[in-house]
Amino acid sequence: MSKDDIVTSDKFGNKVTLTKLNNGYYKKTTQTNRNTKFEFLGNTYSLSQLNDSSIKKKYWDSNHSERYLVEDMYGRLFHYRYDEEMSFNGGSDRVDILWTLVTDEQDSDLLKVVGNLFLLREPYVAGDGTGWMAAHEYVDQAFVDKLMLK
Repeated sequence: MSKDDIVTSDKFGNKVTLTKLNNGYYKKTTQTNRNTKFEFLGNTYSLSQLNDSSIKKKYWDSNHSERYLVEDMYGRLFHYRYDEEMSFNGGSDRVDILWTLVTDEQDSDLLKVVGNLFLLREPYVAGDGTGWMAAHEYVDQAFVDKLMLK
């Protein structure tokens, strides 16, 4: 976080960090958890709403890894990824969950073959097995101005 970042909260009390970019837009990061609603892409979301997305296409589904094209309640398409890494030292397994917004099925098809870090393209929602979640998106100056008036 830089000293120029704007830190505020959304209407649900989640921490929101706005980082100004060189192109005049802001990167908006909302830190939340599996039990709290949050604002994302101009709508209200929650983990349960994302989990209730309908599966449009299955790329694979195994005990420890899943990839799907899903459609949420707002009609948005996401490339969904779930990965679980087994812990062999007695600790908890590592769980990573990701919903990456895609433009269409072909866009999702391209993502099925890329590694985990390449899926981190805004806008997306990430989560893990601990209950932590974060929503990442870009917003414009008008959004920031409106947010600061609240």
